[in-house]
Amino acid sequence: MIHNDPAIAAAPIAERIAAARQILILTHVNPDGDAIGALLGVWHALGTIGKPRTALVTPPVPGYARWLPGADQMVTYEAGTPLPEADLVIMVDTASLTRIGAIYDEHAATLATLPLIIVDHHVTNGGEATLNLVDPASASTCDLLYRLFRAMQLPINHDLATCLLLGLTTDTQSFQTSATRPETLRVAAALLEAGANHARIIGEVYYGLPPSSAALIGHALAGLRFEAGVAWVTVSRSMMATTDAEEEAADEVIRVLQRVGAARAMALFKERHDGTTKVSLRSRAPLNVAQVAQRWGGGGHAQAAGATLNMPPADAEATVVPFLMALVQSDGP
Repeated sequence: MIHNDPAIAAAPIAERIAAARQILILTHVNPDGDAIGALLGVWHALGTIGKPRTALVTPPVPGYARWLPGADQMVTYEAGTPLPEADLVIMVDTASLTRIGAIYDEHAATLATLPLIIVDHHVTNGGEATLNLVDPASASTCDLLYRLFRAMQLPINHDLATCLLLGLTTDTQSFQTSATRPETLRVAAALLEAGANHARIIGEVYYGLPPSSAALIGHALAGLRFEAGVAWVTVSRSMMATTDAEEEAADEVIRVLQRVGAARAMALFKERHDGTTKVSLRSRAPLNVAQVAQRWGGGGHAQAAGATLNMPPADAEATVVPFLMALVQSDGP
């Protein structure tokens, strides 16, 4: 069952939660701010009604989110460990169990036996769960969760509000994305009224850049390439080692790349330890880079998507960039 409206999904989701004895909360690998904010948002919301629950996460958690209320209660998954006891799984900010990485790889059989609720806002979500709340019009999963919790008449305390506001802030890039709409700003206002720690969020997200991340940005942007409306850069393992940057630092590179005014599509190619390349794509509306990402099993939003290619960065560049150029050309000058 797929729902797009949280007001309609609230009753069946509440019924599933009420019947559960122990709930497992999951999100995707390499979680961003929206994923961690949503994970902890669900954890706090279930706590307000006394539900036993476990928030299980695959590292690394972004540094700017590690201070969030409840972050110290998240369980970090380690390869080879048992899956926490559960009779219901709630998965946020992702479409498929395959996107939870080693947790799925090692426990797919067990997870297949458990009822699954998915709450997500990605346009590429096809609704694989027992019960799905998928609203691509929502600016973030945290935005959608707020409206779901209100429809379920759950109390929104300051800890819960802080987690949701961090996710909403980061996924909209402080309300700069095309997904931002009047309802998005109303949700943000409501979270502030509920006591969300806005000053700490802004300080951690925008003014807490480590020197190593700044160094990585410099290394990566020195190799910036621009052609036919497409800008792209590569972050290699050697760059990461030279700067001693954390894994999440590459996200800062793509944010800077988005500020190149002449670029209509942007790509970041990040070399991974296993020889694959993580590709992060961005675009100006109306260009849809999610369609490009889907060619390699990826997905996301129309203007922010990604995929993993089983090849080194140079080959990934040669493979992906022509599709981006064709996308730009198809929309005219």
